[in-house]
Amino acid sequence: MPADSPLSPALDAALTAALALPVQRVLALDVEGRRYWLKRPERHKSWIRRLQKGDPARALAADREGLQALAARDLPAPRIAAAGEDFLLIEDAGRPVSRIIRDQNLPEAERHRVLIAAAEALAKLHRAGVVHGRPKIRDICWNAGRGATLIDFEAFRDGAADDALGRDAMVFLHSVLQVRRGRDAFYDTAAAAYRAAAPERAWPAMCRRVKRFRWLMLPARLALAVKPKAPELRGAVILYRILFASGNDAGP
Repeated sequence: MPADSPLSPALDAALTAALALPVQRVLALDVEGRRYWLKRPERHKSWIRRLQKGDPARALAADREGLQALAARDLPAPRIAAAGEDFLLIEDAGRPVSRIIRDQNLPEAERHRVLIAAAEALAKLHRAGVVHGRPKIRDICWNAGRGATLIDFEAFRDGAADDALGRDAMVFLHSVLQVRRGRDAFYDTAAAAYRAAAPERAWPAMCRRVKRFRWLMLPARLALAVKPKAPELRGAVILYRILFASGNDAGP
């Protein structure tokens, strides 16, 4: 099985045993004090789900190819420990940033520091012309030794156009608003850090992307009047207001 480096006997045995189990899309393996994640093609229970999610084998292959390409360029992505046609074993990248910024037991300054690192990690991908495809804050992890790392590269694209960079930025900032349930200092930290580190063209591209949805704002507000706790919808409305309430496409 190809790997970035030979597996230890203990990890090789754990992987062999895990591959013999009924297929799970993601399985944690704790070996010799370290955590790994075994990813296998998702098995959709209906054709509707398959249409929504796409070909599982192709998604896994795209994830593997993305991780290999990013590793070759020293970009913030998990290390592959081993890979095969129907599995991918990656090293744990740490705790999801979405959990960190909600953790009231951590000092607020530390949570902001981690969020800045997450925004800068996404910006680093974008400076390299790489698009993650779905960089929600839950898809960025933090490890004190490695810093911020993006995970799940099934929708990875290289050499992306401005619009794709803008979509990435939109997804990232929208997810911060979802997690925080509105605009606060954490959103402002994420937006400022990303904008400062990203390619200059990315922020205007994001604004153009968000502006396309202006016709949805009235229906969205009406829907929120009925279901006020819908975080995804509320986040979309708030992001639009932040960027365009003053009529200034530059954002906050």
